[in-house]
Amino acid sequence: MTVPPPSHTPTRSDGALARRRLLEAALQLFADKGYQKTSTREIADAAGVNLGSISYYFGDKPGLYRAVFCESFCDATAAPDILQARDCLPDPATSRLDPDAALAAFFLNFLHPLKQGALIRLVMRLHFRELVEPSGVMGSEMDDDLADLFRNMSRLISQRLGLDTPDADTLRLTHAVLGMAMHFFVAQELVDQVSPELVAQPESIDVLAERLAGWASGAIDAEARRRNTCGDTI
Repeated sequence: MTVPPPSHTPTRSDGALARRRLLEAALQLFADKGYQKTSTREIADAAGVNLGSISYYFGDKPGLYRAVFCESFCDATAAPDILQARDCLPDPATSRLDPDAALAAFFLNFLHPLKQGALIRLVMRLHFRELVEPSGVMGSEMDDDLADLFRNMSRLISQRLGLDTPDADTLRLTHAVLGMAMHFFVAQELVDQVSPELVAQPESIDVLAERLAGWASGAIDAEARRRNTCGDTI
């Protein structure tokens, strides 16, 4: 007579694994499709767990979405936490860095998550997707964070141009400079398709940050020359 193997009894480690699978599956699907177009059934199937696990671990779909945003996907001993956007650029009003050094620090800090592996890249891709396709779950925290970064960058550029306060052209240039860095998160699939070598290694990302800082500085210098020649801003 063949004795059937004993049934498996779920353990604490099984629960931790199921929860982790849900987080990783949700991250991939939310980043690829967005919050509204991703169903809880898809997430559960991709994670290989039953649908009720989402309610058990996260309460509901919004709870899972918030967890994907707020929980760490990296080993804290191997990589530092992802900075908030506002923390990537020292406040020009209090920083002792000269504008060029502050600009270089911004690009190094902002692009740093690209060094932390595929999961962190997905996290950043999801964060930027939330900006262009708001889920309604996260409130205004991300918008406020980037608005603070924008204000700091516009102050830095104004400082370089010898202005007390930003004017319209300073604001235009601020959007352009920030866009140089944001492109590598918003357009990750394009970057990976046409120029993967630019972000393939930590060293290549450092070179990218250095080049972007130099080109941004050059754009600010070009605006200074334009002002000296034309003397007009609109």
